[in-house]
Amino acid sequence: MQTGKLPDPKLLFEPRLGFNWDATGKNKTQIRGGSGIFTGRPPYVWLSNTIGNNGVLTGFIDDSGSKTLKHKFTDQTQIFIPETPTLPSTFDIAATDGNYKFPQVWKNNIAIDQKLPFGLVASAEFLYNRNVNAIKYFDANLEPATRQFSGPDTRNRFAASGLTSGQDAAVRINDNVSRAAVMTTTNEGYYWGATLKLEYPNKKGLFGMAAYTFSEAKDLMSAGSIASGSWTSVRTVNGNNNLELSYADQDAPGRTVGVLGYRLAYGGKFGGATSVSIGYIGERRGFNSSAGITTSRYSFSYAGDMNGDRVSNNDLLFVPNQASDLTFDPLTVGSVTYTAADQAAAFDAFIEQDNYLKTRRGQYAERNGSLFPVLNRFDLSIVQELSIKVGGKRNTIQFRADILNASNLINSEWGLGNNIVTDRPLTFTGVTADGVPKYKMATQKIGSDTVLLRDSFVKSKTQFDTWAAQFGIRYIFN
Repeated sequence: MQTGKLPDPKLLFEPRLGFNWDATGKNKTQIRGGSGIFTGRPPYVWLSNTIGNNGVLTGFIDDSGSKTLKHKFTDQTQIFIPETPTLPSTFDIAATDGNYKFPQVWKNNIAIDQKLPFGLVASAEFLYNRNVNAIKYFDANLEPATRQFSGPDTRNRFAASGLTSGQDAAVRINDNVSRAAVMTTTNEGYYWGATLKLEYPNKKGLFGMAAYTFSEAKDLMSAGSIASGSWTSVRTVNGNNNLELSYADQDAPGRTVGVLGYRLAYGGKFGGATSVSIGYIGERRGFNSSAGITTSRYSFSYAGDMNGDRVSNNDLLFVPNQASDLTFDPLTVGSVTYTAADQAAAFDAFIEQDNYLKTRRGQYAERNGSLFPVLNRFDLSIVQELSIKVGGKRNTIQFRADILNASNLINSEWGLGNNIVTDRPLTFTGVTADGVPKYKMATQKIGSDTVLLRDSFVKSKTQFDTWAAQFGIRYIFN
């Protein structure tokens, strides 16, 4: 590894081809499409990880406010070196593969627009994108797995598993390096999407549109800006150096949108117009409190470091044929102690109430395999315009009222989002002498009681979930 060397410049080609064909020559049937390679704005922050985590820049001063006055700007940087500097016991390294290339995607689309009777226009479009260059990290300082677990879950087991001390040294090639995240390039990963749309263009004040999109996006990892965090945040079965193609963090498998509106204009010199429209969005969407983001998908994993690779909360859950096949440690919550049998029964019930987990019996949960329920939202907009012609020009005062998530105004239980109770239903507690992993069941709060985990989701009632109204006034002159 060379942390002092950035990748050499690479020549990236972006050939593209597109077409737009009036199939009948009467502007009734339009066929369009294209194919090409696209390079977005280079994410230079990925390269900066190598500069900032090079194994040499290991010291820093963290002061704020008036304390910064003693650190005046100077080119005599040696004055900031402590009299007795000490090296950290461990440090992170970020390196970049010399063959790394900036991200590129091969994009393709084909579509048809067709005029129909009654003024309707129908469209169908298919898109397919494939990674040419995508980011991938691996930890060059991680020792490979040494054995496998016993019992129903026989995934790879790293050297730190079962140890009570010396866990870090057991899985590191160089004990002084806590992590050596190397950024490289992969061509694995794709996206495809199909959209059907029916539209009624504005005609005599009436307009409307309805569309449905189904899509799928898969990748090896959905990297962020920090090298180490991008690697540790991936959910895997056999460790994060053994990535498998799975659903991307921001995959949105299905989305329905629609709008229906009418505008009535009236009057001459003194006139106006009244418009009413309602919009709809239906999509799988919810808040993942563990990740701190709103997504369509999420992953079920264990709490803790189950496989012993010194990365916590990243090991994908094994869903047993029967929960009694797993080994549970007793769990005490307040004055109540739950036995292994109590937890096994609760885990079976939790699996059966979850639409995804109950389909994965005897298998591992997939990265981002679970989906949030469909969230249905309606927005209402009312616009009133009052106009007068002055000097041959129309002057208009427009009053507008928008009600967001309007269905929630009608019924306080409609239009609410969903929060995951937890995406870690089991906590890893250790390994038996026979190499069988042990667990404790997660709990949840129901009213004033803390009970064994029951629900995948609870309704969200924050200011982002309930209805909201906004009013505006605008003066328009031509």
